[in-house]
Amino acid sequence: MKHVSEQDLLQMIRDSDYAAFEELHHRYYSLLYTMAAKKTGDRDEAYDLVQNMFIELWEKRADFTITNTLEAWLKNRVWFKLSGYFRAKGLREKHLHNFSLFLQQKQTVYIPETELQEITAQYDTMIAVINRTVEDMPVKMREVFLLSRQEDHSIAAIAVMLGISPKTVKNHINIAFKRIRKAVAQSSLPMADLLLMIWLMQA
Repeated sequence: MKHVSEQDLLQMIRDSDYAAFEELHHRYYSLLYTMAAKKTGDRDEAYDLVQNMFIELWEKRADFTITNTLEAWLKNRVWFKLSGYFRAKGLREKHLHNFSLFLQQKQTVYIPETELQEITAQYDTMIAVINRTVEDMPVKMREVFLLSRQEDHSIAAIAVMLGISPKTVKNHINIAFKRIRKAVAQSSLPMADLLLMIWLMQA
């Protein structure tokens, strides 16, 4: 299949030919991974980013249409993914910085005891909600989620550890987050969103 033209390869992928998709992956993975690794400076992050791009490509194969060369189109998709990655990274670092400042200010700025008690109670309630939600997850989903959030393993590493595909790992994590967000929304706590963000970023 290595001699199949780009257009024929694309049509085969649109027709759900997984062998053609694997050939596409074989042809361009190294180029795209090198590109992502240079920009992120992190091999695991680059692996996850490129693999996620290929997963999305397969999932949307029926609408796979390009107007330039396949290599240029794939590079553009990686740039799009990198843009999202750096936006998310910036948000994370900004949040942790602001939370750090908040903790520092608590040491010098007077906060009424009743307010501190209320904040602490809300935080404890939120953690309890999250813990209950995690405990109620199916065994495999809980295992994947905790490996990701508590032990900070990448999607690729978890896939290898558990002998499942990166797509399955990603699906477990996404569904786990949806369950937590739903539980948080139902708790109706005034600081729910903030506390959830704190927990997720610290995990």
